[in-house]
Amino acid sequence: MCGTISSHYLLKQVLPWLILCGLCQPALSRTWRVEKDGSGDFPTIYWAMNAASPGDTIMIGPGRYDDFHPLVAPAWTTEAIVPVTKDNLTFIGAGNTSTIIGPTEMYLTGGIAEPKAIATVDNVEAKFVDLGVENAYNGMYWADGRVEIYGCKFNGYGTGVYIYCPGGGVVSDSEFYSEYLTPVGVTTQYPCGPVAISGCSFGGPGINELALGINGTSNVVISGCHFSSIGAMAFSNSSGTVTNCTTTEAVGQAVWVTSASQVDLTDNQLHGNFASIYVDSGSQASGSGNIFSGGQDLATVYVSTQSTVQLNNNHIFHDGELAVMLRWFFNELVPQDLTNNYWGTTDTDSIAMWIQDVNDDPGIHSVANYLPIADGPVPTESTSWGAVKAMFR
Repeated sequence: MCGTISSHYLLKQVLPWLILCGLCQPALSRTWRVEKDGSGDFPTIYWAMNAASPGDTIMIGPGRYDDFHPLVAPAWTTEAIVPVTKDNLTFIGAGNTSTIIGPTEMYLTGGIAEPKAIATVDNVEAKFVDLGVENAYNGMYWADGRVEIYGCKFNGYGTGVYIYCPGGGVVSDSEFYSEYLTPVGVTTQYPCGPVAISGCSFGGPGINELALGINGTSNVVISGCHFSSIGAMAFSNSSGTVTNCTTTEAVGQAVWVTSASQVDLTDNQLHGNFASIYVDSGSQASGSGNIFSGGQDLATVYVSTQSTVQLNNNHIFHDGELAVMLRWFFNELVPQDLTNNYWGTTDTDSIAMWIQDVNDDPGIHSVANYLPIADGPVPTESTSWGAVKAMFR
């Protein structure tokens, strides 16, 4: 018997080890196909999602998907075309102009929460790739977990992407355009975790739209984005960085930093007809390598209400009367660091005339320290100096 393994040994020693090894093996993920003509696993995204398990991928064929289903939150109930309840799913379309999630026209019910195209109120993570999202008050609504969006196209929305999940998210290489009332491309709300927005374009017809509304969110990274909407970026009680972004001459206000926010700007080309950068309510903005222009309706750089800026090695141009306006400071003198910038001239008397600070009105209580100036264009990543000069011919 000494050469034979007893059944008792198998049960006591080997079987638990085999079970443990089995548990350590990753579960095999599955790909589900959604085709409207019935040639896939399911004709609708909803039923494919119900069949899926965590880690699965749902491939969505061409066509418009507009079948709404209940979405139940603790405080309200509404509808969504894709109410995500499963964790760690990936949704991939056939192209953001081929696979469309949303009705042919805006569908509203007048409820506390309007219908949404894609949404969750559960603690789940998901990825969305190469999808078009249309005609939903919220194109993407993510209240918990984490969301990642790649190569998608949002059109006709109140809010294109609404993120206030603790896990934060990614929005990359996507397009946003809406003519609906006062649309917002991407908005974040507390307790949203860090968000990265890169390679996106934001546009609209010029009816009070805002591309990015960052609220109560820390460590937001915005890079390589292009803005032609009236409002480009607004930070409220938030912090983040903006790098290698551009705004067109259609933009009214390029960057608004408010409500104790902190934002750093690097290598951007920012034009705003009202203001290129507007900093107020105890906020801080810093930056280098930027081209600030515009200010026809206010000033290129506007700073007020106990806020401060540290802007060095930039180009600061103006199309209106003022390049810099300081207002509404109280008690102690607040200095603003605007040294080593190029203003389009080396005539310091002219530059002084383009700045409104305590030297013009003692009641302002803030001074723009702009000396020394750069004696010529400073290096920037966003465009060549020849292109800069062409902007002002």
